[in-house]
Amino acid sequence: MKRTSKPARPSARRARPAAKRPRPARARSPLAEQPLGVGVADAFALERLRGPPIPHEEAAGGVREIGWAEFGDLARDLANRIAADFAPDVVLAIANAGVFVGGAIAPVFGAELVHLHLPGRGRAERLPRLNGKKVLVVDDAANSGKTLDVAVKAARSARAAEVRSAVIALRPGGARPDWSAIETRDVVIFGWDYQFHASGNDGDPGDVGV
Repeated sequence: MKRTSKPARPSARRARPAAKRPRPARARSPLAEQPLGVGVADAFALERLRGPPIPHEEAAGGVREIGWAEFGDLARDLANRIAADFAPDVVLAIANAGVFVGGAIAPVFGAELVHLHLPGRGRAERLPRLNGKKVLVVDDAANSGKTLDVAVKAARSARAAEVRSAVIALRPGGARPDWSAIETRDVVIFGWDYQFHASGNDGDPGDVGV
C-alpha cells in the first residue's frame, strides 16, 4: 500500500505587507466635495450664497432648480412689478450671474445695461458718471446683501440720482432689496450655475451674488 504524503503545512511566518507611503495632502476646494444627493451645480450655488450661517430651523429647505424658461417668466414678472413704481435709465448688473438678470430686464425699460465687476470683497470697479440717472442694481440671488450694498454704493458714488435694487431669489431673514421674484429657504440652482461650475469658476463669490 502506498502512503499518501500529507500536504505541507503553511509556514506560520507570513510576509509582512510593504508599508504604504503616505500620500501628500491635497488642497481641498470648496466645490470638490458635495453631500450625498446634491446635484452637479448645488455646491457652487451654496458657495455663491455664502453669507451668515443659516439657523438650523431655517436650513431644512431643499433644492429648487430654475431652468431658463422659468427664469424668463420670473424676470418678466419682476420687471412688470418694478415698472409700476420705478423707471430706471440704467440697469447695473453685477457680474457674473447678474448679467443674465440684467439682460432680461433692461430691454423692458429700454434702459442702458452696464456690467459691474467686483474684483474683491467690499470693492467695485469704477463706474462711468451716472449724473442724474435712475439706476436699478440687479443680481440673481441675495443672502447677506453685501454684494448689493457694494454695488449700490458704487452707483451713488457715480452720482446716480436714485438707486434701487432687485434680485430673482432671496432667503427669509436675509437681505431685503427693493424687489425680488421669489423668497425661499431652498438652495436655488439657475441654468448658469452649471456653466460656472463646469468652467471651474472659484473666484470671489462677490462675482456671482452674495
